Amino acid sequence: MSLYQPILNALLHYKTIFDQEELTPAKCPEAVNLIHENSFAFISACCLDRGTKAEIIWTIPYWIFQQVGHYDPLRFYSLSLSQISSLFDRLSQKPRYTNAAPRTFQDICRIVVEDFSGHAEKIWKNRSAMDVKRTLLSVYGVGSGIANMSLVLIEGLYQITFSDLDYKNMDIKPDVHTMRVLYRLGVSPSVNEMEAILAARRISPSYSGAIDGPLWSIGRNWCHPANPQCASCPLNSCCERIGL
Repeated sequence: MSLYQPILNALLHYKTIFDQEELTPAKCPEAVNLIHENSFAFISACCLDRGTKAEIIWTIPYWIFQQVGHYDPLRFYSLSLSQISSLFDRLSQKPRYTNAAPRTFQDICRIVVEDFSGHAEKIWKNRSAMDVKRTLLSVYGVGSGIANMSLVLIEGLYQITFSDLDYKNMDIKPDVHTMRVLYRLGVSPSVNEMEAILAARRISPSYSGAIDGPLWSIGRNWCHPANPQCASCPLNSCCERIGL
């Protein structure tokens, strides 16, 4: 048995019991509904997820919807970059990278319209994870972390099952939560993006992306930067650094 099998078992068990909608938190139910009902809202929010609180990122499509009365990539496609920038300027809360976000939005909109006939779900339907990842990596500002996170969310929210052959190349998205949990578990030697990716691969060699959601949820709900709730944490039976 692998040294990390107890950790993997605990993470996979937690994955079966926590609400997958927790992975797309928003500031109001209407924003959550839009993310789940509109594939372009979902994938554009994924692409914008860089260094901003999750609740803001997943609400941005709804705030834009409130401004213009739709969330249709075919209609956004006709807007200039300056017009898209104006939409973002009017947001009550903005993405961290305010200059880059409109370019990212314009780029994913262009790809959806020009390559997928305006249907964002065609990015992943009947396509391999590697093909989806290549598409996402072609979006301005999107790196491997966002691409991997998107693949994991697509599986969870859209009931898409990628091939086992793809799983070896589907990593976690190392963020403040996942990096902290992996460090405290004693699997990652430091709070570092690459070390976190390697640590997740050690825990789940066949599909490290499978533990991305559970790690993120545990980091948000129990493994806080200060005063972690170790006694009630789903990993308390296998964590080497309880109470750190």
